[in-house]
Amino acid sequence: MNAQNCSCAKFGRLEGASVSAYVAAFLEELESASPSPSGSKRYRCRACGREWEKRAPEVKAAGTRPSLVRLD
Repeated sequence: MNAQNCSCAKFGRLEGASVSAYVAAFLEELESASPSPSGSKRYRCRACGREWEKRAPEVKAAGTRPSLVRLD
């Protein structure tokens, strides 16, 4: 059985329930020297090395789930 390939090149942002699933499947958390004041976390894809940032919701009306944004 072959390992799954990442989908990092196909999108630049994930929101909602797909964030936790993608983090668990493909990303590893990067260690930070100091915690982010906004509560964001940085990750790196284990397959391709692209970096991602998990951010808290920007607007209360948008919901309470975080978004995952690819850093270019």
